[in-house]
Amino acid sequence: MIVNQSMRPERALRARPVPASRPSGSELWPLPGLCWNARVTTSFGELPVQGLRVRDLVKTSTGQFLPVKWVDQIHLDADFLSGCPDARAITIEPNTFGPGRPSQPLTVSPQQRLNAAIGHGTYIRPARDLSGNPGAGRNTDAQQSYYLFHVGEPALVYVEGVLISTTP
Repeated sequence: MIVNQSMRPERALRARPVPASRPSGSELWPLPGLCWNARVTTSFGELPVQGLRVRDLVKTSTGQFLPVKWVDQIHLDADFLSGCPDARAITIEPNTFGPGRPSQPLTVSPQQRLNAAIGHGTYIRPARDLSGNPGAGRNTDAQQSYYLFHVGEPALVYVEGVLISTTP
């Protein structure tokens, strides 16, 4: 079962079911997302992603702060994860991409695109590509919730010191 929760300025957080058939087991999970407590850099400091709201200002790779236009939550239960193992989150250990990148364990969707460059370069790739490499591995949690957000335009936003892609 997948449950979406959307944040819009005109309404409160409300769960809504998303129709989905049981996955075949070989499907690739298509959606990006961050897991609980991933800290997003905002104009008022580091904020856990689950606390992010529409109109909060998030820091981009250009140093500019852009307002969040949309926030969503997707919950995957054990039945769904057993049928679609690719949907299991990937945890990236601290300092995998250099000092403070990420600053604490960062757990993301396998489809979350992030700057995986070692040092100061930019190499945007899905977290799925990192699974099995030193400092990155799949979670075995029975359930998983992903938080998604965007700023109305393609942007790279700081999360735990790592740039992640947010594309509407």
